[in-house]
Amino acid sequence: MSPARMDPVTAAYQAWTEHRFYAYRGCAPDADTPSRAAGNTALTLDAWTGTTEDGGEDQATRRERQDAAVEVCLNCPVMVQCDVYGGMVGADGKLLDPYGIRGGRTALERHRLLVKSRKEPLPLPVPAPDHELRTEQKLSVLRALAVHESPEDVARAAGMDLRTANWQRARITTQLGLSKTASRAEVLEAAVARGLLRADEVAVPAPSVVSVPGGRRGARGRRVASVPGQLSFFEAGPALGAAA
Repeated sequence: MSPARMDPVTAAYQAWTEHRFYAYRGCAPDADTPSRAAGNTALTLDAWTGTTEDGGEDQATRRERQDAAVEVCLNCPVMVQCDVYGGMVGADGKLLDPYGIRGGRTALERHRLLVKSRKEPLPLPVPAPDHELRTEQKLSVLRALAVHESPEDVARAAGMDLRTANWQRARITTQLGLSKTASRAEVLEAAVARGLLRADEVAVPAPSVVSVPGGRRGARGRRVASVPGQLSFFEAGPALGAAA
């Protein structure tokens, strides 16, 4: 199987284990003393994994062992490939190889990198050239989105089924260089900035009117305009006996 068709895990594993210098890795058995590491014969082969017994290794001993093992890694000819494979994640979202030192990183360091990668926001997509956005369907969706808010109304105004309209809107969003979660206002603002819509084509949503409970003893409620997405501060009802 060619590397282009392999899954990333298999490709990373083969890049490591089939490297021409893999046999000369620092953690390999020493030719003269097979129970010791080739990169430092003062270390046993389990220096990269440590003991599995609870309480079998105190903190100072563990740190000393890890530091010595990492030092060997830093001079290893396949350190980079080992590091890549050591950071591979399985279908369950966990490290495939969660224990021991890989590529100069301890298990704790590799776990911390995994957690950090999940917290970092994904990079925004690269904006597409204008000709990819100026298709008949995309411009129809944009013009409909400039006037309507609900997906059903946008699809109807654009002259297409709901599924197609939603797909085109998602494509427009990423092609404008926006996050997939961008709001309608953000999409329209970007479309105007790119010259895909005129500013006067974008309709401002009409304020909705809600009934606000009035004061004590049955005074009638006032009708206050509420703009979507804006907090409303309800006024107190009219004074006792006063007309609404």
